Amino acid sequence: MNKLLKVYAAVTTLGMFVILLMGAIVTTTDSGDGCGNSWPLCYGKLLPTQPEVETIIEYSHRVVSGLLGIMVIMLAIWTWKKLGHLRETKWLAFFSVFLIAFQGLLGAAAVIWGQSSAVLALHFGISLLSLASVFLLTLLVFEDDRLGKEYVVEMPKTFRTQLYVFAIFLYIAIYSGAFVRHTKASLACSSWPVCGATEWIPPLNSLAGVHFIHRILAFVVFIWLLYMFIRAAKEFKNEKVIFYSFLFAFLFVIFQVFSGALIIFSKLNLFITLAHGFFISCLFVVISYLLLIATRQKLLQHEK
Repeated sequence: MNKLLKVYAAVTTLGMFVILLMGAIVTTTDSGDGCGNSWPLCYGKLLPTQPEVETIIEYSHRVVSGLLGIMVIMLAIWTWKKLGHLRETKWLAFFSVFLIAFQGLLGAAAVIWGQSSAVLALHFGISLLSLASVFLLTLLVFEDDRLGKEYVVEMPKTFRTQLYVFAIFLYIAIYSGAFVRHTKASLACSSWPVCGATEWIPPLNSLAGVHFIHRILAFVVFIWLLYMFIRAAKEFKNEKVIFYSFLFAFLFVIFQVFSGALIIFSKLNLFITLAHGFFISCLFVVISYLLLIATRQKLLQHEK
């Protein structure tokens, strides 16, 4: 396997994490209007003059996103040529390009016309899918280098079904977190784990209710993933890839819960907020890889 491809794929994946965090900085610092309603230019200029902090944040996010868009296209073409024999390569290459383009268009639309909090939250969701597609392409590169084929393991149908449903629920929970951020409901619940000292369950049609629903969804994710980790430890104890994937997923959800609590205690500290976004992104890509493995059962039947 071309070592240069492995390095390039890893760097591109790292870059995708960077732009995801940069987007979180834009949202947290209210820098979305840092370039006015001009796109792709900034206040109608290629390089803004005497920019404010918000302008620097927004403009740098655009520049890095543009560069990563080009890198993703190059990665898609490169893997298509080198790993075309793997069944997942072509559709992952296609989706990686499509999703990063769609992500950019959503961002542009938000700048030019403005968008509701629901659509802005969707922008983060699409960014996460884009990251996952690039991450999986990178794993294919490393898998093919190590095994010469896809990693395949027998997974019971009930376990696969539960994994599929969990992944959908996790995405909904993540979307709810992005919605909390875009509706500025991050501190609507003043304490943790309950919403308030005198009100444990707030009105669900309020900002506190939006935040409270996200906490409930996050709690379900934690309990559900704990159960799946225990089950995986029993059923896949000899499959290190499966076991360690669930182990890391559970560790990431623990970090996610604690960083969520610290956001409240620190009154929206930027570093902790970014850590919160980073941990959920790591959790999602690990689950995405487990989903990919779950779809390979037909390959296992073919080998038999």
